[in-house]
Amino acid sequence: MFTANLQQLKTTITSGPPAVYNYLRPNAFRFVVKDLPAVAYTCQSANLPQLALGSAIQPTPFVDVPVFGDKLNYGEFTIRFLIAEDMSNYLELLEWMIALGFPNNYNDYGAFVGERLNRFPFVTVDGKKSTGAIAYSDATLTILDSNNLPKTEILFKGTFPISVEALDFDITSSSVEYFVGVASFKYTTFEVRTL
Repeated sequence: MFTANLQQLKTTITSGPPAVYNYLRPNAFRFVVKDLPAVAYTCQSANLPQLALGSAIQPTPFVDVPVFGDKLNYGEFTIRFLIAEDMSNYLELLEWMIALGFPNNYNDYGAFVGERLNRFPFVTVDGKKSTGAIAYSDATLTILDSNNLPKTEILFKGTFPISVEALDFDITSSSVEYFVGVASFKYTTFEVRTL
């Protein structure tokens, strides 16, 4: 039979949970796409997407009872990033989307796959080179602590871009404002890892 230390139990109850001295900051993070190592996304903002579990209603003669579902629904992942002067980080996303949508002909995707296989020869699925895996890439949102050291990683698996917002050029603007690109991604799942 277990007998709790009464004094220790009393101290734990009266003192409460340990105090938190550092809180999560909304402006300390980095974003990296695994298969775009040369592209820097100087993010202005990023969201940790919504995660929802569906539900069903089980009818009864008295009150309908909600029952948890069996499938998770992941929200879109969106970033806002500063666009490089040579537009390299913007163009990488644009070329990725064009290849997936092949607007000119079916060879758009084939050329994209061939080019990426040359850049990333290590991409394999079950030990074999896979052209289908090239369409996706893992991405990581790294959360930094109060000392700007990595504290938490959010790994988005099977990521691909679904939209890149328009850029509005305007010669009448009197002040210099740098372009901020907005891109949205879909992914298979995400996983939160403490470092």
